[in-house]
Amino acid sequence: MSSRLGIQEKSNNTQEMLCPCCGGTILRQAVQCGCGARFVGQPLDEIPIKVQRLGPAMTSVALLALVVTASLVATKWLSFAAVVVIWSAWRAVRLARRDAEWYGGYKTAVATLSLTIAASAALAAYGIAHIPQALENYQLRQIAATEAAMHHVANLLEEYQLANGGAYPRTVQELKKETGESLPADYWDRSIKYESGFAARADRSIGNTPMSANNFELRSAGPDGIVGTDDDIVMRDGIIFTSSSVKNHSAVQQQH
Repeated sequence: MSSRLGIQEKSNNTQEMLCPCCGGTILRQAVQCGCGARFVGQPLDEIPIKVQRLGPAMTSVALLALVVTASLVATKWLSFAAVVVIWSAWRAVRLARRDAEWYGGYKTAVATLSLTIAASAALAAYGIAHIPQALENYQLRQIAATEAAMHHVANLLEEYQLANGGAYPRTVQELKKETGESLPADYWDRSIKYESGFAARADRSIGNTPMSANNFELRSAGPDGIVGTDDDIVMRDGIIFTSSSVKNHSAVQQQH
């Protein structure tokens, strides 16, 4: 027994350790410390305890939830961030395969990876199938924006007509002088052409027909930027016509 610490020894082993109660030095094989603390089991060895790390697998799950939520709440274009989820899940799978003792969540990572790849493939197929519809909708928005600009000009022309005895301005300059506004550009930032009944003339190249003094025409060259083609956007007296219908009407009038 040590006189300084007052401990009882079970053997002659002289390896020392610290008492977890008082912090004093005692022999490893002692059964009681001088402070009165007694051992209830063998001291733990110095071999480190391995705890599986679930961080990589849980990170991939969190990223998947974040991408899905952002795509539903903000914009579907954020679904492209699924690439990050795939990378994160694949990394978690590799770590779990390489060292299963240190890294856990293998099944979770595999499930996340499989789900993300399947969802990405489905979204890609959906997007490819709807590309024609998206392009058509985009073109319709372009046409609608140009028609809205034409309707605005038509309102200005009606105001001019009321203020000037029922006649439309012969030129854009007359309209600008009266209203203080110039003709707006179409969606493609090209000028909208204006022609009144005073200046109207037959012109087969663009499909115009002779108009009376009470008529006006607004014309956009359309997406191709060439006046007289079938994609022209034409307004006559506040009514939108297709370029082909204007040409057909012109041909009928010329036959008569």
